[in-house]
Amino acid sequence: MKRIAFGFIFLGAILLLSCNKQARKADYTEDKAVDVLTCEREIGSDSVFFRYPYRVEVEDGIAVVMDLHNDSHYLYAFSYPEWEPIAPFGRRGEGPDEMLSGDRVRVCSVDSVWVLDANRMQITRWSVDMAKRSVARVEEIPLDKRLLRTLDFCKSEKGFIVTDYTGEYRYHEIGMDGQIQQSIGVIPTRDSTHLENRPALAQAWRTFMDYNPRNGVLAMVTQLGEVLEIYNRKTGFHKVLFGPGGEPVFKSVGGEAIPTGIKGFEDVLVGDSCIYASFDGISFKEMLKAFKEGKDLPDGGKYLYVFSLEGELLHQYTLDHHVLGLELRDNHLFTTSMDNNNPVVEYAL
Repeated sequence: MKRIAFGFIFLGAILLLSCNKQARKADYTEDKAVDVLTCEREIGSDSVFFRYPYRVEVEDGIAVVMDLHNDSHYLYAFSYPEWEPIAPFGRRGEGPDEMLSGDRVRVCSVDSVWVLDANRMQITRWSVDMAKRSVARVEEIPLDKRLLRTLDFCKSEKGFIVTDYTGEYRYHEIGMDGQIQQSIGVIPTRDSTHLENRPALAQAWRTFMDYNPRNGVLAMVTQLGEVLEIYNRKTGFHKVLFGPGGEPVFKSVGGEAIPTGIKGFEDVLVGDSCIYASFDGISFKEMLKAFKEGKDLPDGGKYLYVFSLEGELLHQYTLDHHVLGLELRDNHLFTTSMDNNNPVVEYAL
């Protein structure tokens, strides 16, 4: 499988690397017993090739895999649990029914597959017809023009939850019309000097998120550093956890954030009783060394953390694959991986 450099590791980061350390005490440690988790099976198809399998979602008898750097389509639908190919959808292109980018998919049912196109600033709804082996685009929702290139979203009870990139808030609730209904939270940085350049701060604190409407828990994890935020939207509970990697470390260059610390989390998943997060932890110093030596580093996180819904670190696993996206069904964890030609790797928890 062809390797492609992940989007946010850009050349400016390599030019401005440093080995900054944070002295503040972590809210959780990684000294618990570490279990090695070996994959139960690799899932692939001879008829479907993925260049960068980024996310996987399973619901209502279908599975959808998102290909971040595809040749023609961003998404492919499969039957579940058979994993038989149904059809590709979300054609890459500039046409009115095509997608400029595919950034996140959320599957609620066979007729409610929601897809974020950050470049077009819209969320689209797709319907999967398993009998006809086809997928149709049925709805388009333009996003509020006050939002800055939204890169992640979740489906909520009344609309959507989207990340904020202005630096003023942590996330927004938007309605089914795509308009902002409420803006919540602030970036929980411990370094107040960064507040002087909020656009750069927001870039450094870019997050992945997941929401579980059954328990009302929203979890957010930083793509740089090691920070987990938990919001219980039913009870009002809110907690910020700084791991040993600390908050995102970066340098401000104009309005841009150049990362100089570590790569953080790759994805987060809120289950009914636990929060799961895939974590990388490699430093940009290590990446610079590999770059100079002409080495190709693997993409994805090598570790899986399991937290309680209140933020207690319950388990830490070392994985036998580097993984990106996470999905959980019946105590089986499905992940996307670039380690081999099979895009989905299954673990039994």
